[in-house]
Amino acid sequence: MASIVENLPNEPIWHLLLKALTSYPHHIIVDDAQSGLEADYTQLVTDMLHMRREILKALPPSMLDCDYRIIPQRPYITIIAPGNLDYIVAAFAVLSIGGAFAPIASNLLPEEASHLIKMTDSTCILASPRFMSKATQIQKHHAANGRTTVVIPIQVQNTRPDRIPQIQIDQTTTIDPMSPGALIFTSGTTGPPKGVVRPRRVWYIEPPAFPSNQVFLNSRSPHAVGVALRLIWNVQRGSRIQLIEDSSKAIWERFRKGDVTLFSAAPPEYVDLMTYFKDNIDGLPAAERAEYVEGVRRLNEAAVSGGVTWPPVMAFWRDILGRPLVNVYSSTEVTTAMQTSDDTDSTLERCIGNPRHGVQVKLSEGDHGEILLQSPDMFTHYLGEEDTTRAAFDEDGYYKSGDFGHRVGDQYVFDGRASTDWIRRGGLKVQVHEVEASLVSLPYVSEAYVVSAVLNYRNQIATLIRLRATGKLNVNLSMVRADLAEKLNRYKLPTLLRVLQAGEVVPQTSGGKPSRRKIVEEFFTLSEESLSEAGVEFHNDTDVEGGAPRKLWDWGGL
Repeated sequence: MASIVENLPNEPIWHLLLKALTSYPHHIIVDDAQSGLEADYTQLVTDMLHMRREILKALPPSMLDCDYRIIPQRPYITIIAPGNLDYIVAAFAVLSIGGAFAPIASNLLPEEASHLIKMTDSTCILASPRFMSKATQIQKHHAANGRTTVVIPIQVQNTRPDRIPQIQIDQTTTIDPMSPGALIFTSGTTGPPKGVVRPRRVWYIEPPAFPSNQVFLNSRSPHAVGVALRLIWNVQRGSRIQLIEDSSKAIWERFRKGDVTLFSAAPPEYVDLMTYFKDNIDGLPAAERAEYVEGVRRLNEAAVSGGVTWPPVMAFWRDILGRPLVNVYSSTEVTTAMQTSDDTDSTLERCIGNPRHGVQVKLSEGDHGEILLQSPDMFTHYLGEEDTTRAAFDEDGYYKSGDFGHRVGDQYVFDGRASTDWIRRGGLKVQVHEVEASLVSLPYVSEAYVVSAVLNYRNQIATLIRLRATGKLNVNLSMVRADLAEKLNRYKLPTLLRVLQAGEVVPQTSGGKPSRRKIVEEFFTLSEESLSEAGVEFHNDTDVEGGAPRKLWDWGGL
């Protein structure tokens, strides 16, 4: 019996996959240490084709055109999966029918996930076996609101054919490279996140060498843009994706083996890894300690992105690696826009290097000002938000990042957010005026000032309040957070509190406005050891699962 040959669209992504399958069918691209699972290109394509058939069977005929491609009016399919083979298979399957995938976080409430699915007008959820229960809860909530959603289990490690899967490129089937290729959710102003639409051409990469023979370490969820895109790109490049549990211990033990070549993380993760090293590795016998240091020095690239990395952390990693971290300036809208290199002046604090290939950068005031970005594969729009999309671009089509920077020679230096009215906490944005308004609505607060302060290398929501003379006398941070819990999402609740005493004044600018910079300097420049002496309380909210019962958008849908 002749093998069935399955057609794929005439796009660079499929030409690259066909080349990989034909030339390197048994090249391992996924190695999952937790499950013991390995997958090569033959297995990936086998699983992708199976998943594609399941999607086509589940979608209503009205969702497909005559070529069995998803119609452009409703291109989005939701994925809920860890950053492993499940996600990779589901993503390629969606792309193979002309669709765009929308990964969502696994810790969302059913109401939150249902809202995001409604935003996308998605008709089905591709769910990893690990998250089938969650997907079913979302489906039930969706149904209770009169909407139908099909849940399709993601199946991997399907029985391999006796021969390499037969695929070919249908030269007559082309897809607009600017049509949706992925939908990534990012923090909104208030409530639900925004949907950032990336075009299909974000997948049109040209690896300089194939296979890359790199080993990329991942332990994170694919709902964040850096993971969502990099997992697919590394498959396209022929890298080996090494999957491990998300813990500092597991990451250091993997570094110790010495075969990992690519690693990328946000500043807080580098802080955690630094702390683990100091607490658990630094004091080991010299020979044993050297195994970890020698292993991590075999990284070809250790990149940090997603915020400012504080100088002591950069210095630690420079010492451990024998060279600086690669500092990446990125966003959900543009991904990697700039990054440092071996030629970067390592004495320049907050240096973000030079633009990546294909990215154009300009500063609003010439050699300084707001950072404006343009690239062929940057986002096309915010889903369902025409006004917000228009406001995000200047008259020349450059994306207005909301960040300030300046140039030193040919290098760019990050100066911070364009407004002090926002606090960035990980991937979330907190509007300070919203928090201040909620604070002064409390019956015992007469004045409130909210600023961004740093403690333990993390941005904190620092709150300075003055109590009403007739109000409560014994006010503490736990009380304030509890009283604000119904007014604010949990990620917006204060994490540092200082109560102004009689006679203390709030520093002001020459124009008579509160000086947020001086508030930080006078009240919140401290270490964890000096909190009590400074009269400041601290709440550690890094454990997002703990505390009071959750309500909608407590963690911004991310």
